[in-house]
Amino acid sequence: MADCTYSVPDLVASGDQLYGPRICNQEFIDWAWHTHGFNGDYWQDGWGYDDVCNIRKPLARCLSAIWLLNYSAEDYNNEDWNTDALHWGPRYVREQFKHYDDLRASCGDGDAKARTSGCQQSRQWNEWRCTSGYDETQRECRSWFFLFAWICHLWAEVKRFVCTIWGWVSVAACTIWYGTFGGGQNVTLFLSFFYPLDGTGNADVISRAGTLIHEARHIGNRPHNAQFPAGSIFGAGKDGADSTWGYEGAWMYNTLYLWWFYAAGTRTNIAMRQAAKQRANLLLTNAFATSPGLTVS
Repeated sequence: MADCTYSVPDLVASGDQLYGPRICNQEFIDWAWHTHGFNGDYWQDGWGYDDVCNIRKPLARCLSAIWLLNYSAEDYNNEDWNTDALHWGPRYVREQFKHYDDLRASCGDGDAKARTSGCQQSRQWNEWRCTSGYDETQRECRSWFFLFAWICHLWAEVKRFVCTIWGWVSVAACTIWYGTFGGGQNVTLFLSFFYPLDGTGNADVISRAGTLIHEARHIGNRPHNAQFPAGSIFGAGKDGADSTWGYEGAWMYNTLYLWWFYAAGTRTNIAMRQAAKQRANLLLTNAFATSPGLTVS
């Protein structure tokens, strides 16, 4: 790693001592590499490409999070959407990452654990805002006098049609841009994804797994839409929060996975489950503009 440095914390406390031996398997490495879109050019020079089983290096620490994601449910082969986040979480990450070109690693500036660069906001315009706007207009139409309500409903259909067309155009334009001049659509993991650094980074394997869920939800058309609340450790008033739990954004998915891991995670230890509980409660308190009013206990 030529251009940034790091220190390695207690490998037992971080869970890397537990999960590291599990990822040192060529079949698993090949599978994880392909299904999550690792770009080898960004994992050279100290990031672990030539030393995959070294749990002090970033690549092994990322693979440990992927292993945890995929094998922590008792019946991990059941990834049906009508189960819980512990079961469908790994499937969600894999399917969302397929939308993007690759998974990269970079030093970063210490302000973020990861960055998702691509057309998720354009897709969100088409897949979420058009539907949301349509539903809102339809609700307003119900308050109109019935003889004129048809005009309102017609207007709702016109708005949705125009919005959807604009969404298709914007997604196509965005995809062309990133495919030619924009450097590709990608997820980049920064140093604080792999290490706690000054206390702002991920302290353990379960926190890294939560971040992968978080970034996958961004790809799934949910950018942050609010400011952090007063007293938030992430910076009160700064952008980057989810408005509510019901928004079902990246922080909600992150917290939900941690919650289920604490409640039902297997092939782990008590310390890692307790870490998931603590992290989930920290996010519930600090990552939502309007408190969800929930506690993991």
